[in-house]
Parts: sequence; C-alpha cells; structure tokens
Amino acid sequence: MRQERDRQAGAAAVVEARRRLAAGDAQGAFRALRACAVEHPAYAPAYVEAARLLLSRGDRGGATQLLSDALGRIEDEGRGEVAGALATLLADIRVTGWHPRLEADVLACLAEPEIDAQVLARTAADLLLAKYPQGAGADLDDLAKDPLGLTFLSRCLNVQPAMEVWIEEVRRRLVEQAGRDAALPESARGLGCALALQAFACEYLTPRDAAEGAVVKQLHGAGDQVGAVIIAAFSRPLSALESLDPAQISGIEAIGDGLGRLLLKRTRDDLRTEQALAEVIPGLQGLAGEADAVSRKVRQQYEANPYPRWLTPPLADGRRLSDDLARLGPFTDGSPEVRRILIAGCGTGYEAIDIARREPQAAVVAVDLSRASLAYGRRMADELGIGNLDFRHGDILDLAGLEADFDLVTCTGVLHHMADPTQGLKALRAVARPGAPIRVALYSHRARAPVRAAHEVIAREGLEPTAAGVRALRRIAFAAPAGSALNALTSSDDFHSVSGCRDLVFHVHEQAFTLPQIADLAMQAGVEVIGLDAPPPAVSAFRQAYGASADLLDLGLWDRLEQAQPFLFAAMYPLWLRAWS
Repeated sequence: MRQERDRQAGAAAVVEARRRLAAGDAQGAFRALRACAVEHPAYAPAYVEAARLLLSRGDRGGATQLLSDALGRIEDEGRGEVAGALATLLADIRVTGWHPRLEADVLACLAEPEIDAQVLARTAADLLLAKYPQGAGADLDDLAKDPLGLTFLSRCLNVQPAMEVWIEEVRRRLVEQAGRDAALPESARGLGCALALQAFACEYLTPRDAAEGAVVKQLHGAGDQVGAVIIAAFSRPLSALESLDPAQISGIEAIGDGLGRLLLKRTRDDLRTEQALAEVIPGLQGLAGEADAVSRKVRQQYEANPYPRWLTPPLADGRRLSDDLARLGPFTDGSPEVRRILIAGCGTGYEAIDIARREPQAAVVAVDLSRASLAYGRRMADELGIGNLDFRHGDILDLAGLEADFDLVTCTGVLHHMADPTQGLKALRAVARPGAPIRVALYSHRARAPVRAAHEVIAREGLEPTAAGVRALRRIAFAAPAGSALNALTSSDDFHSVSGCRDLVFHVHEQAFTLPQIADLAMQAGVEVIGLDAPPPAVSAFRQAYGASADLLDLGLWDRLEQAQPFLFAAMYPLWLRAWS
C-alpha cells in the first residue's frame, strides 16, 4: 500500500515538474523533482526526469552523478529505468583513466538484466585498458577474479581494436599456462569460459593455431576433460564438438558465476533450439522470391550468417508505438490505433520483438527470407514470453500471400538489398491498409563512402565472403592510414564480428540512395513521404543551416545539407511513407 501511495505521489510530482518546465520555470521544475526524491526516494522516474532536465541545461556531469546516486538508493522496481538512463550517459563518457566509482557504476548497470551490455562495451573496454596499464601482461589470477573483465568478455562483443589485441594475448597466455601445467586450473576456468563466450560473440575472428590444438590434445591425455573442452571452445561452439559426456557437462556447469552454464546455453543449447525451430517456421505462399536470383543469394548469406546476433531487447520503457505514430497524422480515419503490424525483412527479430512488446494488443507478423534468422528471433521471443508475434518464412515479393490491411508496415534496411526496390516498395504498399504508414530505412550513398572503399579492396584482393576473407580485410583496414575511408570502418561495431562485417562490406547485393532518388522511388511505387526521423544532431544542423521555419520534410534542403555533411545519415535514412490518397 505504501509503495502504491509513493508511486502515485511521485507521478503527480513529475507531472507538476513538467507543467512548470512548460511554463518556463526550469528551476521550479527541478525543485519539485528534488523534493519528490527526498519524500519518495524509491520513485525512479523522478530521478530520470531530473537527469533529463540537467542534460537540457548542458550539465551532463550533474545528470550522471544524480543517476549514479539514485542507483544506490533504489533496490527493486525502477532500477532498470535508472540504470538504462545512466548507461546511456556512461556509453559516451571519455575514459581518461581507471576510477573505482566509474567501474562500480558500469558494473551496476551491467548487473541489470534489462540493460543491453553492448551499450557499455567501449566504456568497459577502455576501463579495463586503463585498469591494467601493463596490458595483457597483468597477472592471470587477477584477471580471473576481475568482475568487470569477466562481465565484459562474457556479455559484450568487443569493438575496440586495442582491446582485441589485449584479449588475444590473454587467450595465448592462458593456453600456455594450461600447457605448462597439463591442466587448466579451476581458478582460471571462469576466465576460460568468458574468453570462449567472447570468441563466440565475434564468431571466431581469431582462428585456433597449432599450439591451441596441441594443448587441447594434451589436456585430454592428462585427464583434464573440462579444461580441454573450454580451450577447444575458443575456436568453435560446443555444439560442434563431439558429444560431451555427463562428467564434462557437470564440470562446466559447476564453474563459478554461472559462466559455465552460460557457455553451454549460448554455444550449444541455443544453437540446437534454433536448428529445430528453423525447420517448423511456416512459410508464405508464392514463388516470386524463389525465382529472383538476388533474393536467393541474399537468403544464402543470412542462412550462413544471421545478423545481428543481439542478446538483449530494447529497454521496455512503457512508450506505446501508437503515441509515436500520432504525430505523423497519417491515418485516414484519424485514429493512431494499430491492430495488425507487419515487419517485412525482420532478420533476427530485434525490431519485431520491440514492437510486439510495445503493442501487446496488436497482432505482429514478422517475415524474413532466412530461416536461420527467423529461428534466432523465434527463440528470443519464446524466452521473453512474447505471444503476439508470428514469424513467417518468405520473400517481400511474396507478401501477397498474407492477408492485407496492416495498420503499420515497417521495412528497415531491406529494400536496398533487393534487385528492384521499387517492386519491393509496391509489395509493401499492397498489404498496407489505405492511409496506413510504411516505415523504411535506406542506405545513404554519401555515408557509404567507407564501404565503397572496402568494396574496392575486396575486388582488388579477390577476397571471399568467408571468415578468412573477413580476417584479411580487417588486417588491411587496421593497417590503412588513420583518417582514411577504409580505416574509418574499424570504428563500426559491425566490423568486429564475422556476420556484422559480412553484412557491412561483403553483402551479396546492395545499392545506396540520395534523398532525391528516394523521392523518385516513392513516386514510382505510388507512395508519398510523410516523415523523416532524422537524428537530433542532423535536425540541429538543419535548423542552423535553414532556420526554425524551414520544412523538415523538404528533401531538397536535406540533400544540399548532406552534400556538405555526408555522414548526417550514417545509420540510414529513416522515412515514413503512405500510399497516395
């Protein structure tokens, strides 16, 4: 009862703070939020709202400190919301040295199951590099007991080149130690599992060398079967090993901090589950996609390398999708209610699961041409207990096999991989109800300049879209001059896993656009542009260039701006469309 009263009082205080802020009384708004935190210290939204207010005034440090303190006060409900806000700020922090408070904050955020650990991958890596200035030469016993190191290796995909060298050196030293001792010490098994999970996350970018293979055989012969399995898992998933006996399984499960169980789940059990699910996902009726040569090649790519291999869904913040859509005003009946939603080209299900959670009353259909990708999404949806999401196997060209009249259609990062994007957009329009919005995201030609540089290298060197080809390209890119288009790719998260790198620069088919070309594409497909979700920095640049009264839907103005700032839409053009009235 007390908790409910606090929640109601806290919500009223937040409403009052927002009223004062809208009236121009920022100080009064902050005082109301501060009073709420004193009277109702467990009410998380008050801290998050206060942090936003500080950010709006340019006080990033104050916002970070406030959320850090709040995380120490809130024990149960609301921790995820505060941790999510704090993680967003910590992700952009510039680490100049190791600090125990910063490490504690990062670990506190990573301890929350709702937080996507990958958001903090760079910050955690920088902290570890600062914490161990001697590099990977640090004592292995210290590393084996380091919570930040174990959490980072097991829950994040490393995206820092310097950390990649560090990880490879730790791996080499651990294997050498096991070879000297003819056993992997129990105290080092957790570190071994964490390294194996990191290797799985990057999809074995570092292949096993002869020394590793020799140590695996040595440990088998010496009777350390668990140690042998862990080191073997540095270069392939447990599902690819010969059958594990009960003693090996129980030995791995017993490894501390749940790292052994996590290794078994991710690299064996999940893969087996996905293999079974892939065989039973229902398909669409139609043959157009099968007849399309580009569709067949794209399907083969994603069957081999499902992308992205995400681990945590977006934080459930209570926002309804219909609230976001209301500002577009695209509905012919004036209502933003969405009952049926189509995700066309859903990949591994990240966007589909996010939308299904945000609109639990809607029936969501997610379609993709890769069964391996769909199985990944289906497994994740099942683990999250999502019951309003229906995965279907098929091509966008065969969407006519679905019942039409979807209230919303989304197609993110897909049309530019089709032989004829116009036909793909027409297929989306055909299944949307009259006036319903269609959200697409397409590559920017200007922002893809580094990718084109990679394409030139791939063609010149004759690199294949395989793990070996990815490794070869990465070596060339890391050696390229700093500031070059090719070297710029090394800052992309996608450059640090096989599936990510293949999607980024080894794709079997892609085309990029300018905004005028997208306008032509929309006209040919019989749709109109009704919204552009430009990122905040791009909107600020637009306003600075053209003034507050300039139309944010003027694609010509955006095109002129992008000529001067070619990376405004580095993450694609996110556009809202609808069929002509």
